[in-house]
Amino acid sequence: MNRLGNKSLGVLLALLVLISVSLSFWERGSGNGKIDTDLFVVENIDPIDRIVISNQQEILDCRAFSGGFKINDEFVMDQDLLTVLAAVFQRVRVQRPLSGNQQQQVYQSIKETGSHIELYQGDQLLTSFWAGGDPSEQNSYFATEEGAVYLVHLPGYTSYVSGLFQLPLAKWRSRTIFNNTWRSLLTYSFQDFNDPENDFQINYQDPFFQVPGVQQLDSNNVIDYLQRVVSLTASAVVDTAYQGMPALELTTTDIDPAKNQTLTLYGEDDQPVMLGKSGNQYFTFARANIEPLLKNSRFFEKDF
Repeated sequence: MNRLGNKSLGVLLALLVLISVSLSFWERGSGNGKIDTDLFVVENIDPIDRIVISNQQEILDCRAFSGGFKINDEFVMDQDLLTVLAAVFQRVRVQRPLSGNQQQQVYQSIKETGSHIELYQGDQLLTSFWAGGDPSEQNSYFATEEGAVYLVHLPGYTSYVSGLFQLPLAKWRSRTIFNNTWRSLLTYSFQDFNDPENDFQINYQDPFFQVPGVQQLDSNNVIDYLQRVVSLTASAVVDTAYQGMPALELTTTDIDPAKNQTLTLYGEDDQPVMLGKSGNQYFTFARANIEPLLKNSRFFEKDF
């Protein structure tokens, strides 16, 4: 299966944002009444609470929850990819229909190697279609359930749109570890298994946080630190099982208990990459991204 790389995906996201700003400049419809250019457009994406993307390799059953969408009741979906997905649903346009032998051949190919997409509101199927094409030619094809096939594109963009629906599960999974905001946190704890003297907690006590053992708190350092925690992003999602000794453990509790999270980190000080486990997911982190979190309670003491 052909798949978008991270670089191509990043370019796609950036250009889709630009398209969203300038969308009003694009005319809708072909103007000649012969081609419905909006055939696959989803006018209102708000009611959609389930997206199913299936192909011969796997099924991604994505359902809405309070923090976005969750894949197969297990993995949180990457928010950037969710934005791209929504943009495709709203802005994809038909260029032309296929006909004759070409239509039959492409439809058969899409059903064998492409992806089937279903959009739901509750138990109600809102729409469904097939996506596939020829990435070497950058030709993306969407097909109806009845077998009508169309060459599609995003106005102002020439990449392989169907490639989005061919991404593997690992690419869809969110690399953001904590689903909190610093304003919603009740507690945060830092445990250093190699040096317990570095252990500390940050607890919310109305109207602000406190760090046990710190008399004069630097509130700016507290907020900056917690913002780094909730913004922590992994380099990659990996499929592994690791049974070594942990080095660090970062734990949050939230106003919403469903967002409570623990990240366990493994790795030596001289290693540029650390392995992390949150729930039953594993991630890799550049140690440079972990370094700003390696503090102790003295960091939060006001410096007069």
